[in-house]
Amino acid sequence: VPKRMRRTASPARGRSAPAGVGHADIIVLEDVLKAASSSLTASSTWSVKGNRLVASTTSTCMPGPAQKLRSLATVAGSLLAEVKSIFLPVGYPGSVRPEYLRFQCFDTLQAACSYLRGVLTSAAVLRGAGVGSEQASPMAAALVWTLRDGVGMFGSLLFSYLVGAQFDVNVKEWRLFADIINDVGLTLDMLAPLAGPSGFVWVAAIGAACKTVCGMTAGATRASITSHFALADNLADVSAKESAQETAVTLVGLIAGGALASALGDSFATSWLAFVVLTAIHVWANWLGVGCLALDSINPQRASLLTTSWWVMVDPAAPSAGQLSEPSPASRLTPERVALDETLWRPLQLWLRGPRMGVGVGDLVDVRAQDGGAGQLSALLDIFAGQDYVLRLDRHGKAHIALCSTADGATALKALLHAATLRGGHFSLAPKAQRAEWVRRFDLRPVVVAGGALCAAPLSEMPRDGTLGLEERLALEESLALCESSWPAFKAHIETSGWQEAALKLDRCCGPVRLRLTKP
Repeated sequence: VPKRMRRTASPARGRSAPAGVGHADIIVLEDVLKAASSSLTASSTWSVKGNRLVASTTSTCMPGPAQKLRSLATVAGSLLAEVKSIFLPVGYPGSVRPEYLRFQCFDTLQAACSYLRGVLTSAAVLRGAGVGSEQASPMAAALVWTLRDGVGMFGSLLFSYLVGAQFDVNVKEWRLFADIINDVGLTLDMLAPLAGPSGFVWVAAIGAACKTVCGMTAGATRASITSHFALADNLADVSAKESAQETAVTLVGLIAGGALASALGDSFATSWLAFVVLTAIHVWANWLGVGCLALDSINPQRASLLTTSWWVMVDPAAPSAGQLSEPSPASRLTPERVALDETLWRPLQLWLRGPRMGVGVGDLVDVRAQDGGAGQLSALLDIFAGQDYVLRLDRHGKAHIALCSTADGATALKALLHAATLRGGHFSLAPKAQRAEWVRRFDLRPVVVAGGALCAAPLSEMPRDGTLGLEERLALEESLALCESSWPAFKAHIETSGWQEAALKLDRCCGPVRLRLTKP
């Protein structure tokens, strides 16, 4: 500004000064503008009105350091926005689940530990294959490597054949299994050189099979987890950002792995110490990462938690068995709340002691009875008339559920609610006087089965003619009546609490047997 005014207003260049402004005034004005331009921001604009210097904006003076800090903050914000656009889905955090960032942080940490350990195990495998040894031949090392990879591929195919259909049922558990089996494979790679020339091939081959199984299982479960995270119909975007994160972690892991290998050298003790520490961090990060997932699909474990927790919300003194106390937002059976009660070993417990879904007639009746179990089956059909399932408990309190050919996923969930009702003794709503009359007339005594009273049991032995005992018939009838009255409220609560649907996936959570029962 001073130079422009000097060129346009200075009389020394043959131009006249503005009206009312003398040569001395222009000199004073130049001095004022020089002082102002050294302390004002570049966005300030000045002009001469009459004999006064007037600013066209209301900008305040800003010292140099403050201006630099603001510029740095602007640059940092721009860089952060660019990084966010590369690694986070569009619309984050509203376009993904609330636990997305926490899971990705733990997943990144465990992936970094895997890459760092990969450098250590690669050095161990190469050493065991004969790299650096004058007696080893390149062809022998190539054959060892080929055999190792072939066994790994065969193991992955066999594993996929055996359990491929179960990945969508227990996603969290299989995700953790993938990383644990990867830890086993990497540990075998570290141990392979210690097995000697004869045992190295087989130890390394088993380790390769474990890592191949890990890759297949992790890929299958990653698809389900990515689909769970995508809330705004942005599955492709979430998957792309997942790949970008993995690429960045791989690059950092390679650089850090090279530095780690250079620092450790060929020391056996320090390599194993680093491997053990990284493995511990890897398991810890996977445990916390998988545990924070709140999946909204109902599998056997979540169905067990939902059905057993339901009765905590039911008012036993209500005239209707399905009447609820008014639930607070914190007491609703949401996926987030149920996820807090999930354990990674419960699927194994349910497989050993939980309800068996989709069984045959032979699991419901005693085929060793005189009539081959026809009497028991006829009694069960009387009790479950109009239902698409038949339910019975064994002597250990384990429920056996047979599904009819017309059953669907909602039927399976309803049968589990009935099993929880029967096992927990929640059906015992009959007045005490009536139960006392049953005890007096039929010579009954209370028993406890699987944590709840199974109505009563006879003092004498069970009848051997193949019929149902009186106490079992009463228990089944009462529990079925309570389940029928509670099912509408239970289903509505599930559907309004954030779950996909109030149903199980029959093809993955239940056995293959379907019955078509008709009573003659």
